[in-house]
Amino acid sequence: MGHYPMKISSPSPRRDFLKRLAAGGTMSAAGAVPTLAALSSVAEAAAPNNNQTTEVAADYKAIVCVYLYGGQDHGNQLVPYLDNAVSGTTEYDRYAACRRPAGSPQSESGNDLGYTRATLAGNNGARIITSTDTAGLSAGFTTNVYGRQFALHPSYNEIAFLYKQANSKLAVIANVGPMIAPVNRDGWYRIQNSAGDSPLLPANLYSHDDQQKAWMSGQANTLNPEEGAGGKIASAVVGSNGTARVPIAVSVAGINTFMLTNDAAAQPYQVGTGYIGRVDATNGTPSVATCNTDGGYINANPSKNYCLAGGPIALYNGYSWQALLHSTMLSRCAPAAPSANIYARQWTEIMDLSVRTEAAVAEALIKNPLNEDTVNLFAEYRPSSNPTAAAINVVDTPDAGYNELAAQLRMAATLIRASAGLGATSATPLKRQIFFVALGGFDTHGPEFWSDLPVQNKKIDRAIDAFWQSMGKIKVQGSATATGQDQVTLFTMSDFGRSLSSNGGGSDHGWGGHHVVLGGAVKGGKIYGANHNVAAADIPNDAQFPAQKSRYMSVDATAGAVPRSGVPPLWNEPSEGNTGPGGKTAGLNHSLDRGELLVTLSSDAYLATIARWFGVTTAQLPGIFPTLNTAHPGFTSLASGVGFMNI
Repeated sequence: MGHYPMKISSPSPRRDFLKRLAAGGTMSAAGAVPTLAALSSVAEAAAPNNNQTTEVAADYKAIVCVYLYGGQDHGNQLVPYLDNAVSGTTEYDRYAACRRPAGSPQSESGNDLGYTRATLAGNNGARIITSTDTAGLSAGFTTNVYGRQFALHPSYNEIAFLYKQANSKLAVIANVGPMIAPVNRDGWYRIQNSAGDSPLLPANLYSHDDQQKAWMSGQANTLNPEEGAGGKIASAVVGSNGTARVPIAVSVAGINTFMLTNDAAAQPYQVGTGYIGRVDATNGTPSVATCNTDGGYINANPSKNYCLAGGPIALYNGYSWQALLHSTMLSRCAPAAPSANIYARQWTEIMDLSVRTEAAVAEALIKNPLNEDTVNLFAEYRPSSNPTAAAINVVDTPDAGYNELAAQLRMAATLIRASAGLGATSATPLKRQIFFVALGGFDTHGPEFWSDLPVQNKKIDRAIDAFWQSMGKIKVQGSATATGQDQVTLFTMSDFGRSLSSNGGGSDHGWGGHHVVLGGAVKGGKIYGANHNVAAADIPNDAQFPAQKSRYMSVDATAGAVPRSGVPPLWNEPSEGNTGPGGKTAGLNHSLDRGELLVTLSSDAYLATIARWFGVTTAQLPGIFPTLNTAHPGFTSLASGVGFMNI
């Protein structure tokens, strides 16, 4: 992947410099004369401006992909709490029984993977949600939960708060995952009883690597996709940015499939998380302003603008020990002769583009300094809108209080703040940006289910809320009321959901899961997903499985409302005493034998709805998501996609 750039964030210590240099830049695009020397004058042209108001363009839009590596346990993300608005806990009882060994008491530990209703109702029921839409089915998608109530994960205080706000901008997307074609439960078991892989199922389903690629590429039928969905979306809209000084796509979480593209104009760029500092015009070279991250300087200069450094690599910023490295790099980046080896020419082109991009980013980060409120949101979490949430320190050292997702989103927020200064000229601000951030720790097969998962979910909760609040502090050009929140859409993805039943220590790989989407154009306060119901006429009468009509494919009395808690249909074996129609499945038709969710809404439809808002046309969708119309026939003709965005 030589076309994918690599930038490692690091403070300025000498011992880290060679590591950063080794990963310096690998962008494959043609460049002109190397401009490495620009790095020594960038800051001079970018002296701090305390009066500057940070704004984004009136037609600016950004999408932020939050990827959760390992497979988020969907079973505790969205838990059935009450069967209707008045009473009934049948669905919760199924959930609780399925998450622990038969006959054992609830303990919220060990191989009992479920939360008690008392825990779920904690914080005065702040995390109990329902859907505000009771309109029923629309184009195959529904937000009608028929009065059922759900509890969000006990770590999701801020996410729940955002969901429940008036005019909410946060929605839950349920039963979603890579999908090639509709597969009901009967079809699933027929496929499992057949020889070989089925073209109806994602390639290597349950494989971490392959399902990451399926989610990120929009090609669940391809094991090794050459391009990612984000990269193809970037290619579709990159013309909006004209001859911008920075790439349209930025990863703050390393190399990933999502941003891969063969389009040289849409090549992605990597930055690190950066470090908070204050603008300093006296670092050895008075005419050059830099971002000084020294704690003593920060504390001694409270009136100086905050800034973020360490994302792009500063090869020269006034420190004398870097002068030799600067001059050496300058000589080595001289344009290669036409007769030179193709690899030498490409290297100089890559380094040139990388250096010019770094210069532009470094300039923009100082010209658009962070304000005190934004720094506080990410550096020390102080919830300003939700009085019930506890505080958490988010510091820049990897200790117990470190929130790496918050650090990544801080860099994304900083680059969004700087977007107006990253266009080709001051009169042509950026119109589109795509960001990729990520958090790991979700492969919870064992004790980490209880030791790590609540912590990781708390990081998600607080990082997303800090990002959202920071967007509210950005103005929009030409508007007295709009903020950055109106111009941004953030969404989560993960490898897959997991099994509802315990493996004796944690949960195993699954298929469908639940995700959140947040943005100014999101129709929030609702739960979206595809209808998983079947009609009586659709239920086969299979001689091989005579009980199949009552066990696997019973019609759901609530007309297929999503989401559902998976209940293993194979637990209906007579040997377990469950001989009545449906048994423990109670007629549900959307879960597999260990409680894995049978996907009913494709991840492609989820992403395509966001892409449409971002500016991708319906004509471009099939090229980005080649199996979209096999998963949801006629989807590209739907004006509103899944329906959770104002497009």
